[in-house]
Formats: sequence, structure tokens, C-alpha cells
Amino acid sequence: MCIEYKNTIDFDGIWINMNEPANFLNGQQSGCEENNLNYPPYVPDITGGLLAERTLCPNSKTFLGYHYDTHSLFGWSQAKLTFYACQNATGNRAFVLSCSTFAGSGKYTGHWLGDNFSRWKDMHMSIIGMLEFNLFGIPYVGADICGFNEETTYELCLRWMQLGAFYPFSRNHNAIGNKEQDPGAFGEEFATISRSALRIRYLLLPYLYTLFYQSHVSGSTVVRGLMHEFTSDPETQDIDRAFLWGPALMITPVLEEGARSVSVYFPEASWFDFYTGGQVSPSWQKKSVEVPAPLDIIPLFIRGGYILPTQLPARTTELSRMNPFSLIIALDERGEASGSLFWDDGDSIDSVEKDEYFYVEYQFSNRALNATVVKNGYRGIASLVYGTVQILGFTSKPNVIFVNGDTVPASRIQYHSNGKITLWISAPLFQDLSISFEN
Repeated sequence: MCIEYKNTIDFDGIWINMNEPANFLNGQQSGCEENNLNYPPYVPDITGGLLAERTLCPNSKTFLGYHYDTHSLFGWSQAKLTFYACQNATGNRAFVLSCSTFAGSGKYTGHWLGDNFSRWKDMHMSIIGMLEFNLFGIPYVGADICGFNEETTYELCLRWMQLGAFYPFSRNHNAIGNKEQDPGAFGEEFATISRSALRIRYLLLPYLYTLFYQSHVSGSTVVRGLMHEFTSDPETQDIDRAFLWGPALMITPVLEEGARSVSVYFPEASWFDFYTGGQVSPSWQKKSVEVPAPLDIIPLFIRGGYILPTQLPARTTELSRMNPFSLIIALDERGEASGSLFWDDGDSIDSVEKDEYFYVEYQFSNRALNATVVKNGYRGIASLVYGTVQILGFTSKPNVIFVNGDTVPASRIQYHSNGKITLWISAPLFQDLSISFEN
């Protein structure tokens, strides 16, 4: 069926919905008969308090047995079959989005968090859902930006666009009949602010893509709570208004109407303002601090000790992939940082299993950066280069900087008063790279 449809209308992915399986009755018209399957002695805290709420009676028979035993496998099974059908039809890596998922579904599908409401509370709850699904092994997850049900407002939708730019699955979506809520519907200012947040997402796609590679090969989370990284800090255990991309980027969205600042808890680490590159005061560590958040800004902070690969965004990701790569090197208190970059063609099936990918590891220590190519199996890497390198938290200005042994001209170096150094270089991505800073 997918192949027949592909021959009629070209597509890249498939969205499957109502696959709980959904039912507009609670079981059936006559209800569900009285027995221990339909009305067990223990019922989870679910909507309506019935296992048959908006689905089949648990004692309904399927090929594999009672619906009571197979309910959670319905969406999982459909996602798996859809994944392989989509790949067979397109010949490329499948995109599948499923409403109903279960443990292990993340191998085959992404998930969106259902038909939410255009309310500030629902925006907050989306962070919790996103963190939970990463723990469930379904990292490609997001909520309907600006809300699905009810009418959104200018400010709510704008703040949600900023937050949603950092959902792994980022989509503005609402119900038929509701007023338009795409960025262009609210005017030029709204579109400009939304574009700014989305450009940050696109800038960081190499880092995000690498996180997904790590999730694919090791099961790690892409989005994680602060307690995931700072396990010995009890203050992080209740934080559900901020989250991390991997270990290195903290996102602290505004979740309250009319707010122009946000309370941010900074765990014990070096932190840098994403926008300025300036280091957050060490006195803020292990404290909650009120951080300015004007309407056009979502506060973002980079954790010291990590290197983030980036790429200037273009109108499409296909064009972005042709741009030079850059590195943001945020030093920790020891003056060290590390990171990595995974890259492939973005479309081929099983590129990791076939070794058709590129992987490089970055290490900064002793005032020097070393990039070591670990895997060079992607042919398209030959045309890509490094363009910009930013170092955050440098304590003293170097007298000379070398790139692969060659002195960098002063015209290609910018020193900032907040301890940031910017270098403009041109070096092939597929080769090892060395940058040293000497006094």
C-alpha cells in the first residue's frame, strides 16, 4: 500500500494516529461486560478510571489474545511495520510519527505528546512529557507548539515558539477551525522573534544530530533533566522548568504570562551565556538567579567542559549542510573541554551499521585543541571545512595562535573583553586539526 501511494504522491515519511487503538465509545455501545479483565481490582490513574476509556473492552479478542494483554503493543506494532514499509517505499531512512507508543518504539518512530491545549500550564507540562519520553527510550518527541485545542494568544504562542525550537520534534500544530497560529499570522515582529529561535536550533543541528547518533548506538537521552547530569545535587531533582540538550546546553524558557525574567538554577559548573559568550558569575553556582528574558529572548546557557559543533543555517537543511562547520569551546574551571561530531548523508538506511559515516572527537587541554578523526566513511565530508572557532572562558590572551602549525594572522582573530576568542580558519573537516594558543 505504501509503495502504491508513493507512486501516486511522493512522500518522505508517515504520520500514524488514533492507534491506541482509539474508539469514540468506551468499549462498545452496551458497555463492557462485568469481569476481572474489564474491571480489574487495580486500575492505573487514567482518564475516566476505566481501561476501556476511548478504546476497546479489555476482554476483546485479537489474534494474539485479549486486548487486556496487547493494548500497549498495538501502536508499537503499527509503528514497526510502518517504519519498514516507509523505507521500502522510499528507499531512504524512514520518518514515522506515532500517537501511540510503548517501550522500544523509539527504534522505529517519534512521538508527539497528544492533543494539548493552548494554555500556559500545558506548555510547562510539555517539558515534563519530553523528559519522560527520553527516559522511555523515545528521544524524538515534542508537543504541539502553541497548543492544539482552544485559541492561543500572541504571547503564549511566541514563548511556545521559543521553547518549541528546542523540542527534538518541533512542530506548530492546531485543530481545524481554530485561528491561525503559524508565525506569519501574528505579524512581522512575531515572525522575526520566532525565526531567531529557530535559527539557533538550525545552528545547533550538528550538535543535536550527534546527540541522536549517541542515542542510537548507546541508548542515551537527547533531552535530559538537570538531575540526570548533576546527580549529587538534590536541588536539581524537582526542576521541570528547565532542561538540557545532552550534557552541554541548558534551556530555560519563560512559562508564565507577562514574565520578562526567569528563575534559573545553576548547578555547580562553569556556565556561559549563549548569546554573549560571557561567563556566568561563579557566585551563581548552586543558586537560583532571576535572569532577564525580554520577549525576544529565551535564556540559554552553555556548560563549561564541552565543545559544541555548529553550522550556519540556510533556507533549508540541504543548503545548511554545505556551509562551513564551527566549534563553540566552553572551558571548565581546569581550562578543558571535549566533544564530538557525527555526520552522514542524512538519508541512507543503516549508515552507522554500514560504516558510511564520519565521526570526529574534540579535546581541548593545555591551551590546545585537537580534533581526531575516528571514522571517515562518508564521502560527502571531503567538501566540508571548519570556518569559525570560538573559545569561551579563556583566562589570558595568547601571544600567538597556531592552526596545524601555521600562525594565524591577527586579522583573523578577535579578542572579546568577556574572555571569548573568535578565530576564522579554513581547514578540511576530514583531516585531524590542531589549534594551539601560546604565550
